[in-house]
Amino acid sequence: MRFTISLLAAVVLAIQANAQQIMAFSGNSCDGGQGGEVPCDGTCFDFTGRHSYKIFSSTADVSLFSGADCTGQEFPFGPDPAGQCINVNTGTSISTFRCTRA
Repeated sequence: MRFTISLLAAVVLAIQANAQQIMAFSGNSCDGGQGGEVPCDGTCFDFTGRHSYKIFSSTADVSLFSGADCTGQEFPFGPDPAGQCINVNTGTSISTFRCTRA
C-alpha cells in the first residue's frame, strides 16, 4: 500500500513538473497587473484587460479570441519560446485565449 501511494505521488509530481504554464499581464511588456499562472493544456481562459503574456516552460502555441469561450475572430500566436514576453496587438479587443503545446 505504501509503495502504491509513493509511486502515485511520484507520477503526479512528474506530470506537474512537465506541465507548461502561461501567465497574462495588463501591461504591454509583461508588467502591470498579472493574472494567475494557468496550465497550457488547451483550456479556454479569460484574457479581458490583458495585453501581453509569458510562457514559463517550453515552447507553446497561443490562440487569442475576440469572443467569450474562445469564439469569434481567432488570432494565432506562436510557437512562442519559454520566458519571452509576447505583446498582444491585434487591433481589436481580446476576450479569451487557449494555449497548447507546440
